[in-house]
Amino acid sequence: MTFSGRVEEISHMRGLLASFEGRSPNLGDTIRVKGGKILGRVDTVIGPVDSGFVHIHPVSRGVEVERTIGSPVEIAPRRAREKRSGNRHRDGKSGYRNESGRSRDSDKKRKFQSSGGRGGSNKRGGGQRSRSPRYDGRGSRKNSRGRGRR
Repeated sequence: MTFSGRVEEISHMRGLLASFEGRSPNLGDTIRVKGGKILGRVDTVIGPVDSGFVHIHPVSRGVEVERTIGSPVEIAPRRAREKRSGNRHRDGKSGYRNESGRSRDSDKKRKFQSSGGRGGSNKRGGGQRSRSPRYDGRGSRKNSRGRGRR
């Protein structure tokens, strides 16, 4: 049995209380007048199991709560979300190529090969990389007593 209900009264928060039959709606479900205007979202389900109420709050803009009393309600179908492409960045561009037309991976390979490996020297810590003087190249910080941040 699916959800069907009727708006009974206005709540103390200027929301709507609707009695219902069938299974209770999920919190956050959108409730609308049967086949029509969206009233709002389910805030909570209250009352005894056999005669519970759904509290609809906040009420959507443009809804006159006094005129909805007695209206039959239903759960509005969910809108299909726009699928996000997996190869997009935050700015909406595809991002696999830089300004020169090369991919990011080819730039990394080229930099790695031209420097003779990581950092360009055989010394521990990388040599050419500019690090703060506290960094010793072994993944730890110099002069640390093992207590983390202070």
